[in-house]
Amino acid sequence: MRNENINININEKKIKKQLIVITVIIIVSSIVLCAASGGILLYVFKNSHEAEHIQMKTEVMEYKNRIFKQMNKSMQILTTFANTCQVSGIINSKEKMENSIVSVNEANGFVSFAYLSSEGWGILNTPGYGIWRDFTLEDCSNEAGEAIKKAFNGENSVSKLFDSSVYHEKLFIYAVPVYEGDKVIGVVAASDTIEIFKDIANGNTVMGGQGYVHIIDDQGNFLVRSENTLVKKNMKSIFDGPYLSENTKNITKKMLLNHESMFGEFTYNHEKCHFYLESMGLNGWNLFCANKLWGTILPLERIILMIGSVLFIILLFMLLLLYYGYYKFRKNTSIILKQAYIDGVTGAKNLLRFSLEFEDFQKKHEDYSIVAINIHNFKFINDLFGNNGGDKVLRYIKQVIEKNLKEGEFFCRDAADLFYILMLDIEEDKLKLRVENIVRHVSETTRNAEYSYEISLYSGIAIRGDTAKALLAMQSIQRKLYTSVAVYNEELHENLRNKNSIERYMHTALENKEFKLFLQPKYNLQNNQLVGAEALVRWQKPDGTYRYPGEFISLFEANGFCLKLDMYMVDMVCRQIRQWIDLDIKPVPISINQSKLLFFNRNYVNDLLQVVNSYQISPSLITLEILEGVAMDSLEEIDCRIKELHSKGFKVSMDDFGSGYSSLNMLYQLKIDELKLDRAFLQKVSSADAERRKIILEHTISIAKELGIHTVAEGIETEYDKETMRMLNCDYGQGYFYNKPICAEKFRELYM
Repeated sequence: MRNENINININEKKIKKQLIVITVIIIVSSIVLCAASGGILLYVFKNSHEAEHIQMKTEVMEYKNRIFKQMNKSMQILTTFANTCQVSGIINSKEKMENSIVSVNEANGFVSFAYLSSEGWGILNTPGYGIWRDFTLEDCSNEAGEAIKKAFNGENSVSKLFDSSVYHEKLFIYAVPVYEGDKVIGVVAASDTIEIFKDIANGNTVMGGQGYVHIIDDQGNFLVRSENTLVKKNMKSIFDGPYLSENTKNITKKMLLNHESMFGEFTYNHEKCHFYLESMGLNGWNLFCANKLWGTILPLERIILMIGSVLFIILLFMLLLLYYGYYKFRKNTSIILKQAYIDGVTGAKNLLRFSLEFEDFQKKHEDYSIVAINIHNFKFINDLFGNNGGDKVLRYIKQVIEKNLKEGEFFCRDAADLFYILMLDIEEDKLKLRVENIVRHVSETTRNAEYSYEISLYSGIAIRGDTAKALLAMQSIQRKLYTSVAVYNEELHENLRNKNSIERYMHTALENKEFKLFLQPKYNLQNNQLVGAEALVRWQKPDGTYRYPGEFISLFEANGFCLKLDMYMVDMVCRQIRQWIDLDIKPVPISINQSKLLFFNRNYVNDLLQVVNSYQISPSLITLEILEGVAMDSLEEIDCRIKELHSKGFKVSMDDFGSGYSSLNMLYQLKIDELKLDRAFLQKVSSADAERRKIILEHTISIAKELGIHTVAEGIETEYDKETMRMLNCDYGQGYFYNKPICAEKFRELYM
């Protein structure tokens, strides 16, 4: 019995000792885990807070760049006009200067536009208030006057805000010097309201839709306040209300005065919020971005209470809690990084991430190529299959690109349907083969998939280049459906420089009347009599050489300059007809090509009548030519315009019929006077399937005659061409068989 008791006592002591050890282990483990959990949580808050600060700063800088881009665009307009003043000589004529100011302001929509001469005179155009011809520097506000004085000293400047007595709102001005040689002889200035930046401030994508950006001055007053503001109350300044602490107010005021950036915090509706202040470095303007503080869903007090309660819970729960905290950290960090660097539609990297990786890549590698890939007519795909269908296509292209990458290569989706790829190859043939494989894969798969529509890609390659060069190469084949790959080279670069050269000089060329009127005769195919002419434009440079239409017409249609050039040609034609009449020469009708932009312009008919009436000629002598493609866009709208032109006495011709998707419905619905058959159609009559084409052509001419529409065959180059079209009962012919386009003076000598 004694030995048994001894053994029992020994066992109890051992058990108690083990319990004590276990308790100590549990307590120590709990303390360690609590400490570790607390440390991890602090790390979570710190890094998440820093990540959000980085994102906030990145997005504010993007908004800042967008604002400066908008301002630079306005400043570039003034600089271009100042350069035009220098080379065109309009500074020597107040009348020309006044007309130019009005024209530029109508095109660009400034609040006001002015020119001030160093001699003391000035001209101010304010839409809705007319012209102020005695405008001087003394008539300006102090802020505007200060900016203009800087311009007189040779400096491009932007003024501080000032109150406008006319518009009853705050304005600022841009001012640019005008030179004669090295001497400043005047200043071009334009005013605008700071409200032009309101659309930028009202963006709803800041910090994933939770943040808001405002523009404030160096006193904290709101200049442009986002409609989606976090603090809903009406406030004139960020210092209004009890939101910022006194210490934060003092620091913020100091930063504003010193034009420095800062992060800060405030409380609104019992929630922690934070903000970022960024100086724009211009006139005391600043960007102020605010949003709710990340992590406020679980306040720190509740987390501490939860951790305190965990001290009384088993070790397993502590481990699960630790895992939960780590999981939450990874998840939220992943969300933040995804918002900053990942494209939300495809899951690919965005351009920001691609640019950062490309910058690091360039430091270590010299051999690489950048590829830009786009989809032909992506808008049509969205219209046909909806945005969800379009997004599905983008995701599929992303998958195809991924499968065709080598180790070390990467790519991104920039915007819409544009992708950039960094490839390690630099041999042109290998690159083309790889890119064409991607293009072919997408095309074949989509043609046989649910879309039943072949999605066509086109791309540009810049060997040892950048995204800009790859994009330029890609854009060079934007409208070429059967060319899928273009490689950047000096020719593309030269074409871009040539395009920029044309755009810089086109307004000056128009003012200097460098665009010349050429005429090509039009003959009656049945009696071989002259019945009219077509007006064609040729650009004769000061050195006597020519730029031909192929170099500039498509560019002018893209940038809108064709609006001015087409009306200029109408004026030239009317002037020529007036000269014939004054010389007792019976005029012949002249047809003039009209661009889509001009034909659909709201004031088009009134502008035509004004020109025709100014030369006192009959509108019946003018035939307005529109391309078949223009008519296809909106039959109802264009038919109304044709009826309006007919009511004023003008005739309308459809040019290049047969070059595109010609439609009998078009002939039925549009009451045109003349149908010009595309020259390519005539050339095809002589090909292997001539008989079939001849039948189509014969019936087209017959239908036109039944509808009372005259037909014109373009591209008559041989006697055979003429006889063929005459036998088909075509009315008129035009082409090199009769004569090439010649200057108006030579046309008069030969034909009038």
